[in-house]
Amino acid sequence: MSATVLYSPGEAKPARLFVWDGTRTMRTVDLQSGMVMGRAMEGTDVDLPLTSSIVSRHHGEFLMLEEGWCCRDLGSLNGTHVNGELYGREGKSDTCLLQDGDVLRIDRKTLDRAHPDAVVMVFSTSWQDTQWNELTLTDTTGDIHIGRTTVRQEGIKVADPAVSKRHATFRHGVHGWSILDHDSTNGVYVNNRRIDQPWPLHPMDVVRVANTLFLFLGDRLLYNAPAVQHNQLSIHIQERSVRNLFKKRILLENIDLSVDPGDMVLVLGGSGAGKTTFFNAVMGYEKARGKITHGDRDVYKEYDRMKYEIGFVPQQDLLRDDDSVYHTLDNAARMKMAANTTHEERQQRIDRVLEMLGLQRERNSLVKKLSGGQKKRLNIAVELIADPSLFFLDEPDSGLDGIMAASLMENLRVIADEGKIVMVITHAPDRVVHLFDKVIVLAKSAKTNSGHLAFYGSIEAARAFFETDTMEGIVKRINRPDENGDGLSDFYIEKYAQYAGGTV
Repeated sequence: MSATVLYSPGEAKPARLFVWDGTRTMRTVDLQSGMVMGRAMEGTDVDLPLTSSIVSRHHGEFLMLEEGWCCRDLGSLNGTHVNGELYGREGKSDTCLLQDGDVLRIDRKTLDRAHPDAVVMVFSTSWQDTQWNELTLTDTTGDIHIGRTTVRQEGIKVADPAVSKRHATFRHGVHGWSILDHDSTNGVYVNNRRIDQPWPLHPMDVVRVANTLFLFLGDRLLYNAPAVQHNQLSIHIQERSVRNLFKKRILLENIDLSVDPGDMVLVLGGSGAGKTTFFNAVMGYEKARGKITHGDRDVYKEYDRMKYEIGFVPQQDLLRDDDSVYHTLDNAARMKMAANTTHEERQQRIDRVLEMLGLQRERNSLVKKLSGGQKKRLNIAVELIADPSLFFLDEPDSGLDGIMAASLMENLRVIADEGKIVMVITHAPDRVVHLFDKVIVLAKSAKTNSGHLAFYGSIEAARAFFETDTMEGIVKRINRPDENGDGLSDFYIEKYAQYAGGTV
């Protein structure tokens, strides 16, 4: 099962133009048939004024014809390039039919070097309502990674299931900036043409990755990637402790990290590192000294409401054997979904969850007739029925063979791709590690006898950090020697403290 969906612009929307004419950001213009664009100057009456010296007074107009939208030149001096081809003065024609994603540019006759007053417009019928952001580019700017996941902070994360985990990279070299496609499912387009090799960029070029646009201006990027931070899960655990016979015992301490919506996170840890304790603290089930927030909400302070947005699948099976799959989910829906949910809405949600987890054919089967893998998926379905935004699973693949475990994890990847945060503890991570965006590594300190954060980041960064090719190799690094480990927990706890602070 692919973790990236095929790109589709979806249902056509009313046509829009995204316009850049030398201002600090992009303008959004809703098109109307007969709209005239021209130079913004006193005495000129145009519908779309453009602040550029190379735009004619009445440069062109946008028309809605039977064939679709078109741009018609009105005898302008410089004409208009559409995806690099000139229309209007000295061009092949004065009229061009427009397609979703077409890049219109008013510039010099040749486009190898942009005029200081060049204008760029992107025609869109699949636009998204997102703010435009700006990223400054310098000669010292490193690679800018684009994808559903990024390495540390060096990239732009796009919350879009049509974007691959590692989709593309803006790279600065001797000859300037270029864009690389990392064999992504849905490709990279420059000026609405798909590239098949590293592509050099010139100022005013427009790069498209699924529904996200990037305007390259030489010294900065403007982009409209969907924001992912507004529902970020922020975890700040100062201490989680218990008292036995009036003696305090610290289980976890000094854990700070943030997880973005759409992330599927692997939780690794050596023996006694506190993985389950960590889950309980983050979910609010066992509060720690610290603060857990989801977006602008405090999980601890608003636990009575937040607990309905948190799904947890424990190791043990909590299903009733003599119920059918459908009745199991229907009962869960009645308990977990809002009281004002209609019968039709409840049935639609049950059908959706059955489809997501591949249980449609087992709809009327008794629980006791299900295979081990099907029971695991039904346990997940019971928690998923209320559409939680945070999802925690403690060894959901225990007792399953490799194929069934991989299939189960692929189901979890689909859930994460819907914008949910999914955290998973598993003792067989390497067979499914490609499905995860990030990894949390907890290690038990020999000095403090408590669990600490030994790493948080991408899978690739974790391999480099621990100098091993496998996730099991990471656990070996931090386990005690009497547990067949290397006994390096404190070394990596201290190393990560420097790494997270930017000194490694």
